[in-house]
Parts: sequence; structure tokens; C-alpha cells
Amino acid sequence: MKHSTDSDVKTIKCILASFMGCWALQKISGITVRNPLTVVFFVLLLYLSIIQDKQRALGNWISVALSATTTLLFRNRITAAFDNRLFQILSLAIVFVGLCCVFYICFGFPITIIRGEKRTNAGREIQKLFLNTKPAFGGTRAVLIIAAICFLFWLPYFLYEYPGIMTADSLVQYAQFAGDEPVSNHHPIIHTLLIKLFHDIAMGITGNPQIGIACYTLFQMIFMAVCCGILICHIRSRKLQIIALLFYALVPFNAVFMVTVWKDIICAGLTMLLLCCVIDLRQRQELSIRLWVHFVILSILFSLFRSNAWYAFLAWVPFLLIAVRKNIKRAVCSVAIIILVVVALKGPVMTSAGVAQPDLVESLSVPVQQIARMMVDDRKLDEEDLKLIEEVIDTTYIRELYAADFADNIKELVRAGHPEKIEENKFEYFKLWFRINAENPGTSVRAWYDLNGGYINPDVSIKVGEIDGIMNNEFGLFWDPKIGGKLVVKGKEIALKLGDFVPLYGMLWSIGTYTWLLIIATGVCIYKKRPILGKVLLLFQVGTLLIAAPVVDFRYGYGIVMTMPLWLLYNWGKETEYATAD
Repeated sequence: MKHSTDSDVKTIKCILASFMGCWALQKISGITVRNPLTVVFFVLLLYLSIIQDKQRALGNWISVALSATTTLLFRNRITAAFDNRLFQILSLAIVFVGLCCVFYICFGFPITIIRGEKRTNAGREIQKLFLNTKPAFGGTRAVLIIAAICFLFWLPYFLYEYPGIMTADSLVQYAQFAGDEPVSNHHPIIHTLLIKLFHDIAMGITGNPQIGIACYTLFQMIFMAVCCGILICHIRSRKLQIIALLFYALVPFNAVFMVTVWKDIICAGLTMLLLCCVIDLRQRQELSIRLWVHFVILSILFSLFRSNAWYAFLAWVPFLLIAVRKNIKRAVCSVAIIILVVVALKGPVMTSAGVAQPDLVESLSVPVQQIARMMVDDRKLDEEDLKLIEEVIDTTYIRELYAADFADNIKELVRAGHPEKIEENKFEYFKLWFRINAENPGTSVRAWYDLNGGYINPDVSIKVGEIDGIMNNEFGLFWDPKIGGKLVVKGKEIALKLGDFVPLYGMLWSIGTYTWLLIIATGVCIYKKRPILGKVLLLFQVGTLLIAAPVVDFRYGYGIVMTMPLWLLYNWGKETEYATAD
């Protein structure tokens, strides 16, 4: 046992040394903390450090001397990003310590090889850290305890952002049930009605809309905390469960999103519950019909809370039926109920209730952006094609309004023109789009990449969680923080900025990171012949973002982010210690 503990301690030291070395190389090379090269640096250093033995004292002194010299030579580059003297000194200290680790590791590896003292497999040493020594947490009590921990860590953000963060989208939904905007399913009506429920209850009791928004925000926090508890109890290693809990409770963008009035947050929670339900269906197909009822309800809600979730679900259905073919009758009945209910609600029910559906233009972000880019880049267009375009849009303003990474400007220009032309001649305009892109493939790909490339490139910089309060509005809603002061404001600012300062950790702030982790995890599961059903659903969600998203926005893929501990860590647990929530 002592040998195993000593080995674990050495592995942890190697991880810390490799991380510091990675940080130093990132700062010297000038790449961002989200650049995939940081992962390469870390993995290479970790491999070299784990398989070698302790060096002689001379190696330590040589490493220190070389680190001091290198830090001195690159001091201007290292401190260029900071005006504050304290941060400059901190940055130099990080690089010096990191380079000591780099030189120590790099000198030690060839010496170890020459001596023939190479240690065991590096991957096995890391895996040993996560071997279960105790049963994984499971059951209702564990779910509630985990939920309470998450809620308590999110609570300061609620008090600071009281009654909750409301952006333009949130206020549009508020305006709909306040009667100032026509009711629409552009922002899911089911979410709008959920906000209205808490608003109306509070107005009936207190007459204060602020309390209504606060009640909704608290509900969202509690719901998401319970979702975190259920998901964590589906991970089969106690150590990995603790890592997942730290991710949910301590990564600050999670706390910011939990107090933001967006449909994306509840949809992420439903995605978490749906994937847990899928695991239960795969593991316990002999159970009663109750589990299938849960699956039907979650799938309907999942499909209603985001339009792209509905399309992803439809594409996923064949994979679901194949995966649960041992229970094919219940599966087919469940899928039929889900599709019929969602189609009925989105169709005749909403139509009779006067709820408008999103227009066709809303789903044309990529095509209109690509055609606009052709004109902005002065690509040669046939007169007939140009005539078709001008029948829909006033091309005078395209150059002025076009933004490579934001499609809403061009979409609004289309809406201000004659979008009915596209509605009435869908096939004609599809041929136009196909023809123009085929003639200018390079421009077409660049237009798509500039708009949605961040979903596959981790090194695309996007703001995550940098929102506060309630936007100016005419409804009397306002930001009313219950805690504040310089310490609170500065603490929140530093917590959010660490994502731009710390390598590896910073990659958690990029939606492209989660896309590649999901792809790699799926590939590993296919290679090892493990189930991939839940991952396939998430991959279809990523696909819908790649072909239709109007901008790269972290919250659009938040369901993938919040389920990451499950699909990434689930297969690391021991099969014999499977645990699930009640």
C-alpha cells in the first residue's frame, strides 16, 4: 500500500511540474492558453517526467541556471501583457518555475534512458490515480448533498446579480408575456411560460416583478443543482465524481450561467437528465415501464426547449432504436409518442394559441452569410443570380452591415427586404446558393469558418460569462445586488479572467475544446467497443450548430459542456462499481 501511495504522490508531482512547464512554454511562445499546442506541451512533459527517476543534484542546479537565463532573455515578452508591476513579477516567477521543471524533465529523460532505469507505462501510472478505493456515491441522499454543495457555491453569484442576469433575449421573452411583443416560439414558448409562471405567482403575492425574476432564478439554480447531483451519481468512480463536482461548483462561468435567464440553461439540464436516462436504459433494459415514461417526458422537453435539439433528436432516433433493439416495442412506442406530441405542440396547438413559429430566415444564417461574403469579396456573379439576390435584399447595405462572425445583421437585412421570395421559391434559391458556392468554394468555406469555426477550433476567442445585471428596459426591472464592494467585484473579475491566463484550464472556456473532446471520446469508445448512444446525440447537436448557428456562442453548446463529466469520465470507472441515482 505504501508503494502505491508513493507512486501516486510522484505522479501528482509530475502532473504539477508538467503543468508549470506547459505554462512557461505557453508564455514564452506567445500562444494563447486555448491553443491546442498547450495540450501537446503538457502531455509530452508529463510522459517524459513520469517514466524517469530522480536526478542528481547537479541536474537541479543546471536547470535553475538555464531557467534564470532564459527568463531574463524573454522578460519583455513575458511581461508585455501586463501593466501592473505585481502581475509582471508573478508572470516572471511562473515562467522561471515552469522552465526549471522543463529543463529538469528534459535533462532527466536521456539520463534515465542511458541508465536503463525507465519506469513503467505512463498511462498506467495516471490511471492508477483514479482506481476506486471506495464505492462511488449514489442514491437520493448523495444527489441532494451534491446539489446542495453546487447551490451554495452558486449562491454568492445570485446575491451579486440579484434578481438574475437578463440580456436582450431575456427581455424579449418578458415582453411577450407582458403583452408588449407578439408571442413567438423563436425563444421557446415553454420557457417563456415558465418565467411567466414564477413572475405571476410573485406578482400575485407581492406585486413586485423583481421577486418574480428572483424566484425563477432560484428555481433554475435548484433544478440545475439537482441535475448535477444526478449526473455525478452516474459516474462510477468516487475520485472522478469529486473532479466533476469541482467542475460544476468552482468553474465560474457555470455560476454566472446558473443565474442568467436563458433557455439554454434549462435545456442543458434536460440534456444532462436525458443522457443519464439513456445510460439507465442501456444498463437496465429489464426495468419497468417507468423508465421509458421518464425517457418520453425528458425527450419531449428536450425537443421543445431548443429548435436544434429537436432536429438532433430526429437524426438520433435510428441510433436509439438500434441500441435498445432488445426492447424494440417499447422503444418504437416511446419514439412515436415523442414525435407525435412535439409535432402536435409545434403545429396545431401553437397555431391555435396564436404562437408564431420562427421564420425561414432564422435557419438560413450560414447560406445568407456565404452569399453576402461573395458580394463583399467582389466575387463574380452571373446577372441572373444577382437579379435573384436583389429580388430579396437591398444589396446597397451589404458591405456596411456584413460582419464575418455575426449573421444577424444580414438576416435582418433579408427580413427588411422580401423574404417571401425565398419562401415561395425555395428550390430556386437553393440552386442559387449551391451554384454560387460551387463556383467559389474557397470563399464559401471561409465565410462558414469565420461564422461558425469556433465550434471546432478551441483557439477562437469568445467572451464567456462576462455579463452582469439587467439591460435597460421599460418594465421596471433593474440590477439590485445584495452583496458588493471592491472585494466582491474584483474577485469575480479575477475568477473570470483566469480563463484567459491559465493554460489547460483556459481551454474549458472554449466550446471548440468540448467538440474535440467529444469526438475523441466517441472514437475511443468505438475502438474499445463501448456504447456511444449519448455521445451520438451530442454530436448531432454540434452538427446543427455548425450548419445553422448565427454566431459562435458558448451558451448554444452549453448542454455539451454540462454533460462533459459524464461522457468523458463515465468509462474510466470500474464496471463493478456502477452506481446511479434513484
